[in-house]
Amino acid sequence: MLSKFRKPAAPVVRPRRVHRELPSTWVEVPSDYTDAARWSPRIGEYFPNFSGDSTDGRITFHPYTSGHWTIFFSIAAAFSETCTVELAELSGVQQELCQEGVKVIGIARNTVAELHSWRQEVSRRSGHQVTLPILSDPEGILTSTFGMIHPLQDENSTIRKTLIIDPRLRVSMNFEYPLYISRSIEELLRTLDAARDHYQENLLRGRHG
Repeated sequence: MLSKFRKPAAPVVRPRRVHRELPSTWVEVPSDYTDAARWSPRIGEYFPNFSGDSTDGRITFHPYTSGHWTIFFSIAAAFSETCTVELAELSGVQQELCQEGVKVIGIARNTVAELHSWRQEVSRRSGHQVTLPILSDPEGILTSTFGMIHPLQDENSTIRKTLIIDPRLRVSMNFEYPLYISRSIEELLRTLDAARDHYQENLLRGRHG
């Protein structure tokens, strides 16, 4: 009697196995990269404004650098031999760069007092008075934001990173060196000249907004 009230059983639908071919181009992104990935200034991007204490007092980046070419570089370890040599080489061309309107600014995870002492040591050793400002970032707030700290290289020190920023405050060039390779000042200056030539050419063609 109850059979006429019962609904017939639904047919069993078995999933079909679809064999998909892997695309010819693919990549496996490590989980530690996706977990750690964060913003870092890239070529063509507008460099953010910030403010911090330096060996020359407080610096607010945009008012200080706007309208100028800027070399902004991280210092892995003040007082180390490699960083001392690099700063000495930069101090040798700082006057020429200043005359050309180029701003040169360092940043290090040291206190202002430590950086003052280090600049004096570099000046004594190089024979050039170091006048370029060095920002103090002992907590790593700025250097971390700008992608200058690579934890797998060293959690407490910056890599040797250099940014060339154009007068419109856009990133023109980005160099990254590991701690065990020193910068090439010659290559830095060559790149700066090439970037300025390209920028001027675009100005003449009306390509800058």
